[in-house]
Amino acid sequence: MWLKKKTKPLEQKQKLEAKYGLFTAISLVIGQVIGSGIFFKVDDVLSATQGNSFAGLLGFVIVGISVVFAAVSLANYAELLPKDGGILNYVEYRFGKKTAAFVGWMYLSLFYPLLTAVLFTVSGIYISHFVAEFAGFKPTFLHYTLIGIFNLVLFLGLNIFRPKTSGIFQQMTTVLKLIPLILIASFGIISLVKGDVEGTNTFSYAAKNISEGQNLWLLVAASFVPIAFAFDGWYIATQLSGEIKNSSKNLPKALVIGTSVVLAVYVLYYSGIVLKMSGTEIMALKDTYITEFSRKIASKTGAILIQIFVIISVLGTANGLLLASTRVPYQFYNQEYSRKFLNLGKVNPKTDTPVNSALLAFTLIFIYLIIYYITNTASYFTTKGYDISAIPVAFIYIVNGALFIGLLKLIKNKTFGGNSFVKYLMAIIAFLGVAVVLIGTATAPNGISYILISILYIIAGFFFIKVKTDKNQL
Repeated sequence: MWLKKKTKPLEQKQKLEAKYGLFTAISLVIGQVIGSGIFFKVDDVLSATQGNSFAGLLGFVIVGISVVFAAVSLANYAELLPKDGGILNYVEYRFGKKTAAFVGWMYLSLFYPLLTAVLFTVSGIYISHFVAEFAGFKPTFLHYTLIGIFNLVLFLGLNIFRPKTSGIFQQMTTVLKLIPLILIASFGIISLVKGDVEGTNTFSYAAKNISEGQNLWLLVAASFVPIAFAFDGWYIATQLSGEIKNSSKNLPKALVIGTSVVLAVYVLYYSGIVLKMSGTEIMALKDTYITEFSRKIASKTGAILIQIFVIISVLGTANGLLLASTRVPYQFYNQEYSRKFLNLGKVNPKTDTPVNSALLAFTLIFIYLIIYYITNTASYFTTKGYDISAIPVAFIYIVNGALFIGLLKLIKNKTFGGNSFVKYLMAIIAFLGVAVVLIGTATAPNGISYILISILYIIAGFFFIKVKTDKNQL
């Protein structure tokens, strides 16, 4: 691994004004993680654990704790780069511009467009089932995809021509998305306290009733893939480290507190769901389980409101990812080692938007929408339970793992202040957490293919990245 000569931040790059306090930073972490993943991944978690709710609970706790340690360790880079946050900048600082270009390529070609396509399809799932309650038709995956495409075009137009309107919608959804989670989590706690839970739905029953031929820890490991998707996004807050007051102290606090809150909310939400509905029922309903669940816990009007909040939450997350996706090609274009094509660096002076970058992002998202439709309707993929949304998550865990390994040498060289032993220990635990998730991914059905596809995308990056010696590296 390569280490750049400079080990201190470049002061001339510190141009952003520090204006956000600790509370805003915490809200940013929570807002970036909590979105749609938790709503449409519960059924996938139970499918992975073969319906065992206790294995799923352990999976949420293990992945959640690993995310907290990862947040602590990643925040160390903020001490060195207080005005240059974000995974790309951390990779560039630790491993050089060429490596950062490959990560930028992966962001452009796989990570952001694929996740965005999945979330817009999910918006179609909840909208079509909501409309079906009043229109009386049975939604299919074709409906999900068509509505997803419509929403994609609508929000792309907003982001290009009405960016302020898009921003207002984004701020509104950050608050509203917490409402259904808190309601369902509260319901689960109340039901448990009152004893209003069927014996077969309890965690103790699930823990004691492992079928012959099943292994609890293999079931737990299988749950890591969908759970990791639900927790994804916590690191996005590092991109605004330059705008956080006293970021070298407040950003680590925000990452730890924010990820801890998300862990607690997710565990309670998951508990609220599985204590009221059996694993078999949730797996049968798949992504629409939340619709049936809302009917069980609320009146007809209340159920409608919960579904509306879920739809708004999903659209808010999809719009946020779309906004990021439209900027990624532009950012890749401006990297030193990227090959220049399609004039992606052009910015429209009227809208202050990189239109070519946005159009390329739209094209990639549209292609992934079609691929996602095929993998969810063709028997070849459905019989295997293939989930392409796991591919980008596997990739980002590989990147984070590399950063944690790279952190060890920086700590050894006394680059940071504070207790080196504690930082070293945190980085090791964070890497072990990444390793556990990747091992869980590899041992899960189709897991090896998810990792191999990420590697193939990296290899494809050689066609879009200039190959030459970086004189700033040793």
